[in-house]
Amino acid sequence: MTLWENLLIALDNLKGNKMRSLLTIIGIVVGIAAVVTVVSIGQAGQTSLVAEVAQYGDGYFVLYPASRDGNVDINLYITDADLQLLRKMEGIVAAMGSMERSFVAKIGTKEVNVRVTGTASSYSKLSNMKMSAGQFFSSSEERSRQRVLVVESKFAETYFGSAGAALNQKVNLGGRLFRIVGVTKTEESLFSGLGGESYRAFAPMNAVPGADASSARFGFIEVKASAANEDELKEIVRQVKQWIAKRHNTEPDKYMAQTAYEVQGQVKQVFSILQVIIGSIAGISLFVGGIGVMNIMLVSVTERTREIGIRKAIGATPGLIMAQFIIEAVILSLAGGVIGAGIGLLGSWIFSIITQWPFLISWWALLLAVVFSTAVGVFFGLYPANKAARMQPIESLRYE
Repeated sequence: MTLWENLLIALDNLKGNKMRSLLTIIGIVVGIAAVVTVVSIGQAGQTSLVAEVAQYGDGYFVLYPASRDGNVDINLYITDADLQLLRKMEGIVAAMGSMERSFVAKIGTKEVNVRVTGTASSYSKLSNMKMSAGQFFSSSEERSRQRVLVVESKFAETYFGSAGAALNQKVNLGGRLFRIVGVTKTEESLFSGLGGESYRAFAPMNAVPGADASSARFGFIEVKASAANEDELKEIVRQVKQWIAKRHNTEPDKYMAQTAYEVQGQVKQVFSILQVIIGSIAGISLFVGGIGVMNIMLVSVTERTREIGIRKAIGATPGLIMAQFIIEAVILSLAGGVIGAGIGLLGSWIFSIITQWPFLISWWALLLAVVFSTAVGVFFGLYPANKAARMQPIESLRYE
């Protein structure tokens, strides 16, 4: 009997018990769907976050005082005078600190919550900010403490109709009128809107009510260096830590720094760990599904005892009988793997629409699903197939 004939017989037997076959593979479907979904979403999330960090550029890093038992020495905080001198250091392109304040902004008779980041004109250069209309406030506007504002596109479209129409419009913040000079593209995320309706805006720090850059102390600062690679950036970071520590009469290890390279590595590591953990949990479902396949194959062997006896009586070898049942087990498991992979891809596609993350197909996860489900069929089908192959023809023919 050829492999093709065995395959046809196996399909015929499975079609005769459609509902039982479907219920048998549920565990495998769930397991494979979970693995494919988790891997695809994990890769999409990793790609999205790494790309978000990468937009700051290769020379980006943050610097902040180290804490001890959750407390930071106030004398270690970075001042505006530190920033002024840091910007003049060799290899430093930009450096800035920020302060955030929340306001109930008034646009005519309308009121809305706005989180205003008081920062420097170099912020747009540091974050590679994308503008929808207008421009980020300039260094001259910053120095002269002009009440200018950069809002996000979602805010502009909601209250002024479009990004272009929002330019030169006035917004009341804390009793002061600010003129909109630029509109930046809104950054959507999975958690956008969870805290109610709120918008982000940017203004010169000295113009924001309640913020004064000259007396400000920053818990962290953002720096952009002209480093061509990771090694050059590490050297610049080392020099900056030594310099700031000397200004504050302390040791360099009292300050911590984190580069864009390090953040990207941490993001990849976190997602890899999450994929392994959740994938391991999904593996339990696959194991349970495999036991289900073994159980139903044992039932099938018992039900077809006379058929096995007849086939052996007319010359079927134990190898052919074993192959017959292993093929059935593999078909069951493989069908579960294919269905599970399809459901997994559908789940990750829906997730990508909701979160605006890219939809990525993990080909190695799909290949793993096919290989693993086939392996489950072989492994858990081996015992029932061996049991069928070892049956004696006479005893099988007497079975009622």
